[in-house]
Amino acid sequence: MPLPVRSLVGFCLCVVLLSLPAGCKSVEEQADDSEAQAQSGPASVQPEFVAPRASVRTVQLYSGSDEQSLPVVTLNGNDALTLEFDLMVDEGRPLSIYFEHADRTWTRDLSPSQILRSYQDDRLFEYQSSRGTEVPYVHYEYRFPNEDIRFRVSGNYILRVTERGRRDSVLFEQPFFVTEEKGGLRLGGERLNIPGQRAPSLRPIARFTPPAEIQGDPFGHTVCFVRNGRLNEPRCEDRPVLAQQPELEFELGRDRAYAPLAAGYEVDLSTLRASSEIAEVDRTRSPFRVVLDADYARFGEGAARARNGNGQPVVRGALSDQLDPAVSAEYVETTFAFVPAEQRPYGSPLTVGGSFQGMDPSRGTRMEWNSTRTQYEGSVLLKQGVYEYFYSTSDPALTEQIRATQPRISGSYTAFVYYRDARRNTDRLLQVNRFSP
Repeated sequence: MPLPVRSLVGFCLCVVLLSLPAGCKSVEEQADDSEAQAQSGPASVQPEFVAPRASVRTVQLYSGSDEQSLPVVTLNGNDALTLEFDLMVDEGRPLSIYFEHADRTWTRDLSPSQILRSYQDDRLFEYQSSRGTEVPYVHYEYRFPNEDIRFRVSGNYILRVTERGRRDSVLFEQPFFVTEEKGGLRLGGERLNIPGQRAPSLRPIARFTPPAEIQGDPFGHTVCFVRNGRLNEPRCEDRPVLAQQPELEFELGRDRAYAPLAAGYEVDLSTLRASSEIAEVDRTRSPFRVVLDADYARFGEGAARARNGNGQPVVRGALSDQLDPAVSAEYVETTFAFVPAEQRPYGSPLTVGGSFQGMDPSRGTRMEWNSTRTQYEGSVLLKQGVYEYFYSTSDPALTEQIRATQPRISGSYTAFVYYRDARRNTDRLLQVNRFSP
């Protein structure tokens, strides 16, 4: 049953992950930095994962057949996760996959024998070459848990894809979650008016009733919040309000509430022809080239073009008219363009990033200033599909320019509820939930 909102919205909670090394920051992150270090609460970590090699493209990890879902699976349940990715090679080869457990701060902890019921690794034998594409590639697909891979405990996990039998020859790593789905969880939100801020911030509120066997330890729980699938930007709270025991209430402090979002962007490459987003398509080149319409800092265009998604790429769902999009979709050189409000370059480099690289600003593609067109331009090799994207720079001028447009309080929020289990010396993941206001 949803929790009534004190002023507006329903909400949700979540914790987690991805690596966020130093470098340029997205507009959202810059705004967050100005909110009295909003991410400096408990469990504010910057976990590290091995980024995909240059030969690895379009990594997807999602629940079941829903490409937009976060990678969450139920312990001992019947659901499964789907891993898909491409190698930009002419011929495929078998690969290996390993699994590691981590606590809620993404510190890797338990041994394989503690977390897996059967085998401690698996092999990737299911792959096929692309068919009739301008750029050749090999597509891999793997589903788990399966007969060989079964998990013993809940929590945060990392999968590692490597060369066959070589654990340290890593192609890439991806995080995922195994939840117990125990206890009762109600989610809500509260609008907060912040001095000097045009629109109110949103404080997420979670009310959790622990399962009976652990109701005597209210301080062993932590709730973390993530917005729009940005798993590298968790905000966690481990101090519950105990007024309604056994129900525990968790809420972020005013200085850690979520400020309104600047608009993100979305590109649909499902049909390679001129559209409201695509200015030009050149099929005489290899790979094919797509030039996108420019995005403008002074206009809130992205609000109309971006979904409240989870930062996940969509390929099969975007090309449903093709027999097998996984191996028939083209890779195209996609050129992005961005025009600053004053049509002058920023004092720091600008990059473009998005769901095609895990929504991680540190992995963005640097854009070059075109003085003739007074805009930034940069190209990324993308598989046909639908992607969310954003622009990043450490120059605060971009933040101010975007804030002058129409920020929004809405978005997709995911919540993870953890319990510190002293017997296993790790964190169990009791509940995961999501809400889109």
